[in-house]
Amino acid sequence: MREAKLLIVTALLLTISVVTKGQMPDSRFYRQMSGFPFVIVSEEDITTPPQISDSLFDAAARGIRFKANSTELQPADPFIPLYIEQIVPLLQSKRLELRRVFVRGAASPEGSYQNNVRLARGRTRRLIEFLDKGLGQSVADIPLDAKDITEDYALLVKMMKESGDADYDEVSTLWQECNGDELCCKRRLQALRQGTVWRRLLREYFPALRQARVILWFALRKDAPMRGRTLDAAPTMTEPSAEATMPLSEVTPVVIEPAMDYERRHLIAVRTNLLHDLLYVPQFGWAPGINVQLEYYPRRGHYTINVGYTHITHRRWSAHKFFQMRDAQLEVRRYFAGGGRFLGLYLGAYAEGFKYGIGFSKTKGWQGEGGGGGFSVGYTCHLNRKGSLRMEFSASLGFFITRYDPYVYGNTLTKEEDGLYYYDYYGNASEFKERNHRLTWFGPTNAGIHLTYDIIYRKKTRVKDEKVKDD
Repeated sequence: MREAKLLIVTALLLTISVVTKGQMPDSRFYRQMSGFPFVIVSEEDITTPPQISDSLFDAAARGIRFKANSTELQPADPFIPLYIEQIVPLLQSKRLELRRVFVRGAASPEGSYQNNVRLARGRTRRLIEFLDKGLGQSVADIPLDAKDITEDYALLVKMMKESGDADYDEVSTLWQECNGDELCCKRRLQALRQGTVWRRLLREYFPALRQARVILWFALRKDAPMRGRTLDAAPTMTEPSAEATMPLSEVTPVVIEPAMDYERRHLIAVRTNLLHDLLYVPQFGWAPGINVQLEYYPRRGHYTINVGYTHITHRRWSAHKFFQMRDAQLEVRRYFAGGGRFLGLYLGAYAEGFKYGIGFSKTKGWQGEGGGGGFSVGYTCHLNRKGSLRMEFSASLGFFITRYDPYVYGNTLTKEEDGLYYYDYYGNASEFKERNHRLTWFGPTNAGIHLTYDIIYRKKTRVKDEKVKDD
């Protein structure tokens, strides 16, 4: 009995030793191929597959996008030529041996849940079929790790976080509270703010969720070590650095970072209103001025702050015409599009203060000051590829209150034109007080055709790897 027990204990210890050895760090030394984040390479003697967590898969995987309610490949999808023209030749070179394929197909949350189950499975199979044809060998001969994700809320939350979406915190909390229950998340997300968030996500994020993605694990044959040179079959790979020329067994395990693009995000932009710059006033004529606005953009969210100043000075002494205006305005805007991009439709609320002196003739002149406020609506669009130059159309509706005095040319009492301008007042001079008249206006208060240019940028900001149009 004692010998039997000893044999059992010895067997258990040997089993634990083997399992532990399979989990040693040396068996998890992999590299991410430069230019191809979805291709992982190890040396030939490493037989333990890389551990691909959900976060690593979302960061590195690439694949094919599908149209809404479809499992058919789109010939124009950029992954197809990338795979056929650059990845398949690696296999044909006989220097890399494909060890394992990780595939996940998913559907976006719109539509019925049962139909999305069908779409996720169909998209997974479609990508596997495509890989099978491209490899020139049956995928059935290669270990396959396939998974269907019916409605990929985890990736949705990740994309919202990376884009700085204003609703990220709320949607992320909702997903966590549902504890992975997709139907629970769907019901609560559809009800969030009477469906406004759901409709925006449908437009901005859901197209990117209709996809099947893949990670490929290759083993590098010993007759083609990655030491001192790149693979002949992979001309797109960069020349190895000093670290890259080390044996894989000496390299720290790779933490795969998301293969993201980077773009500049505007911080402060300068803007001018062309309608103010080229102003025409009835009874006066052309009165071009200077309009300068500065808009501050936060890192994320929907709201911006805009300050503006208009300066107009025209004096036509011989015709007794004057147009002088000083106007300062503060506006808070809310752009409907999220993600910190501040494009498209917006609503604003503004307050302003102004001072003026206007004269159309010897007997028609006014001088005063006032203030007001109201609401604005506008639309902003790009004029160049970088997005640094934009055009905007706007209109404002509100009120203003002004106190003023009319003035005329010449002495109102003696009727002499002595070369001076006097307030149009006929009472006792000692009783005169300025700003005896008042005007209150409700209605349209401003309109604009604006040119906007970014003058200060934030540091480069990580964004989603692709901007996909709605299918």
